[in-house]
Amino acid sequence: MKPSRTLRLTLPTALAALVLAVAGAMSTASATTYWTFMNDYEGNCLVSSTVSDKVWSDSCNDSLDTRNWYYGAESVTNVDGQVFRRLVSRANGDCLTTDNKTNANAVWMSPCGSAGGQFWSNDYHVLENFNGNLLRTSANGDAVYTTSQYVADPDIEPARYTWWGSHS
Repeated sequence: MKPSRTLRLTLPTALAALVLAVAGAMSTASATTYWTFMNDYEGNCLVSSTVSDKVWSDSCNDSLDTRNWYYGAESVTNVDGQVFRRLVSRANGDCLTTDNKTNANAVWMSPCGSAGGQFWSNDYHVLENFNGNLLRTSANGDAVYTTSQYVADPDIEPARYTWWGSHS
C-alpha cells in the first residue's frame, strides 16, 4: 500500500517538472541586447527623442532609453560580406535613418521599414550605413550627420566618425 501512495505523489510532480523543462527548451524568448554608441571625439552618446524624429549626441547615461539601441532582425549584406541591420531606438521603436543626397546628410528617426537608409553596421568602430555613408558628429553643437566614406574632408577630424559600441 505504501509504494502505491508514493507513486501517486511523485508521478504528478515528475510529470509537471518534465512539462516545464520541455516548455522552457521550446521557448523562443530571449533577452534583447541594448547598445550604447559613444563618439570618440567628444565622448557623447548617440541619442534619440521620445517624442520627435530628432537624433543627436549628448552625455552618456546607459540607463536612459534615449541612449539605448538594438538591432532589428532583418539584415542586408554588401558585396564584401558585411552585414547591416536596422538600428532601432529603445526610446521610441523607430529606426535610425539617413539619405544619400549631400556630403552632410541629415539623420533622423522614422518607422522601421518605411524608408531606405535604415541599415547600419558598427564594424571597425564606425556606424556605417548600407548606402556607404558614415555617421559623424558635427563641430557645430550636438548635431549628427552622415558623410560618404569616399569623400575625404580634411576639416572633419577622423575621431568624429568613431563610435564605440557597448552593450548590456
